[in-house]
Amino acid sequence: MHTHTSILAARLADRGGWTDTAAVTDEQTGETYRHRDVHTLAGDLAAELLDHGIRAGDHVGLLVGDRPAWMPAFLALHAVGAVPLVVNPDLDEHIRSRMLRILPTEFVISCQDDSLKIDRFGARQPAGRDVPADGHAASRYYLYSSGTTGDPKAVAHTSTDLAVFYEAVCGPNGLDIDATDTIVSLSQYYFTYGFNNQFVYPLFSGASVVLNSRRRNEEEFADSLHRHGATVAFSVPSALAKLADHIESSPVERPASLRAIVSAGEPLPESVAARMEDLWQVPVLDQIGSTEVGNAFCANGTRRRAAGTAGLVCPGYQVELRTGSDALPRVAGPARKAGAVWVSGPTIPETAVTAKGPTQLLVDGWLETKDYGYWADNGGLVVVGRTDDFLHVGGISLSAVEIEAAIRDCAGVEDCAVVAPVVNGVSTLTALVELDESIRETEEFFTGLRSHLRRELEPFRVPKQWTPVPGIPRTASGKIMRHRLIMSLDGAPPGMIK
Repeated sequence: MHTHTSILAARLADRGGWTDTAAVTDEQTGETYRHRDVHTLAGDLAAELLDHGIRAGDHVGLLVGDRPAWMPAFLALHAVGAVPLVVNPDLDEHIRSRMLRILPTEFVISCQDDSLKIDRFGARQPAGRDVPADGHAASRYYLYSSGTTGDPKAVAHTSTDLAVFYEAVCGPNGLDIDATDTIVSLSQYYFTYGFNNQFVYPLFSGASVVLNSRRRNEEEFADSLHRHGATVAFSVPSALAKLADHIESSPVERPASLRAIVSAGEPLPESVAARMEDLWQVPVLDQIGSTEVGNAFCANGTRRRAAGTAGLVCPGYQVELRTGSDALPRVAGPARKAGAVWVSGPTIPETAVTAKGPTQLLVDGWLETKDYGYWADNGGLVVVGRTDDFLHVGGISLSAVEIEAAIRDCAGVEDCAVVAPVVNGVSTLTALVELDESIRETEEFFTGLRSHLRRELEPFRVPKQWTPVPGIPRTASGKIMRHRLIMSLDGAPPGMIK
């Protein structure tokens, strides 16, 4: 019989000797919960959940956000056998509702005036709706995909997966996180990346995590690392680029206790990693994972590292690059053809749930992640982008990620994305660029930018048309929402496409 997550957490804390050490700190209030406090609060809240009629198998939306109460709430739901659905509370109400209705959600837990509020959401479902027949399966929870395609899906994982997640990234050959560590994460609980950074890793190691219900900008992130003595920082490439800008312009000294910066969510440009490492003399460790896997399946560690890649294959997983398709893209640099990334491991469910019902994830036990990559000479996986990160221009498949990284490296560029709309019947590589406010003459700037890129990229990778835009649409985790880029192009001022 498997142990539910709440009992597991208490046993790990007692065995590890971190019961009375800090577990979570609220950056806005200064309030700190010890691991003991988290478990006590979880027990009290479990009794309250039962009083509200929440029972084993009920689906409960967890819309608490990054507050100290999140961890006790999640543990309490598992203590009573309910199924948490981890959702971003800051989404518009109709979007939250659409996500919750993917599953037969009966209750919602939210935070109002710093207090937890339990509300009924839908009609009572038949008994045992999500309780396995043997009654002994591990506690289940659902995370939602980040929605870069605009079509979220709910993916189930269980408490037995959590130890695999910790070992894969934080084991002795990984980040080696323990009870002496303090974590600050840009990614929040409702993303797979943040769920692990802020819940799984502290749960299994005794580390503490510093929370903020608002997403930190680069200045706030740097300040948090300093004020709280962070040892490990988790961020995303686009935010790390802005952090590097902030460090250079302020300047900001390296936090004395910081020993590692982790990046995930999208391919990490080598130039961004090199800037941060040069500025703070701290390793920037890339990794790649997915909601379907539940965490990273390739990752770099502080001791076991494949520089310039998303990392070596994590313990417990297998990764294959399949090259059977003629549609695979050509990548810049080494004369390699990228392969489609497929992963197999113990934490990947057979199906996910969408608004249209269950959708199959595995093919003969393997998940196609929709990423493309190749193996570097050091054994690490180099990820060149996702399926929707590739553009077909003139019969050639190009990585938008590679081109965007080159453009973002140019002074005066705040952010950018490339698309390939049809112009006069021909697919045309076009750059959408968010410019620094100091740029006044856009046509002159773009002329110089094109000239610079011709020295850095092959001619067919240099955009033919350029459009200034006020911003690039991104998810809260920093990923480009490519399905909305054409709308950004359509909304550009007339005559601004060069």
